[in-house]
Amino acid sequence: MSMHKLPQECWTVPEAELHKLSPLRARDLIVECFFQAQHETFLRAKQRMSARPNEPDAIHAAVLAAVRVAFKESGGDYDHPTSVSLARMVEVLARKAESWGTPDDVIAHHRGQIGRVLGALPAQHAP
Repeated sequence: MSMHKLPQECWTVPEAELHKLSPLRARDLIVECFFQAQHETFLRAKQRMSARPNEPDAIHAAVLAAVRVAFKESGGDYDHPTSVSLARMVEVLARKAESWGTPDDVIAHHRGQIGRVLGALPAQHAP
């Protein structure tokens, strides 16, 4: 299995987004990060298969659905996230990404970005 090197323009969390971060904004950043990871995965698959261009709207809808399911599976609430429920949901998403065949380097990069988001949240106890 060959490892692909992430392109220079790979998505990173803008530093300004981490200042005074709320759980709702953190959730939205995690959705964006997961979308970017899956988009990269689909681009690589398309290159290997010479397939037609992917549909970003379809990928985003699938990612949003996966995030909602991951919240439910981890006992969290998509509409009322907490730092604890976000961390639990991210673990479910990581397992899903691995099972979907997302390349290890893409998972590692985006896990790091999500770690930055979660690390910027104020500590909070589980409800």
